[in-house]
Amino acid sequence: MDHEHLSYTEALKFLGRKYGIEVHEKEETAEEIAQRQRHESLWAVSEFAAQFFTDTLFNDPMSRSVGLSYLRDKRGFSEETIRKFGLGFAPSGNRLSEKALTAGYKAEYLTGAGLCIERDNKTMADRFYERVIFPIYSLSGRIIAFGGRTLRTDKSLAKYVNSPETEIYKKSHSLY
Repeated sequence: MDHEHLSYTEALKFLGRKYGIEVHEKEETAEEIAQRQRHESLWAVSEFAAQFFTDTLFNDPMSRSVGLSYLRDKRGFSEETIRKFGLGFAPSGNRLSEKALTAGYKAEYLTGAGLCIERDNKTMADRFYERVIFPIYSLSGRIIAFGGRTLRTDKSLAKYVNSPETEIYKKSHSLY
């Protein structure tokens, strides 16, 4: 794709012609198009969240002092490793949902990707807050879910909170 500057579909056709493999094209149904578009929206909001968590880790003074010091000092990760794997920090409150909604992402995709929970009064609550964030990648390199570890010593809190199963994240199909 990169070498020939082709889309995924064009690259498949190119390779098929080159190696004598017949490539059958199938017209997508309206249902398949809607599902593909929904998945693209879930991946997009997950990418947005990953960038938000990383930006928060490096740019928010409180998150930087808590999250970055934990990753560097207690876990021994270099800044290069932290950036390479897209580690981040989820701040307190509902800052992710607020920022995502302001940026134009729909609430249905925030809940559909497992990033937020919709309360009974229709307000959004971030699933991950005050936690170091570890993105979970698909085999193709897309962010499909997150794991979050609290840094508090309070035993009443769950040490880890992970994304629930979603349309793009099936726990039995992913290695984390």
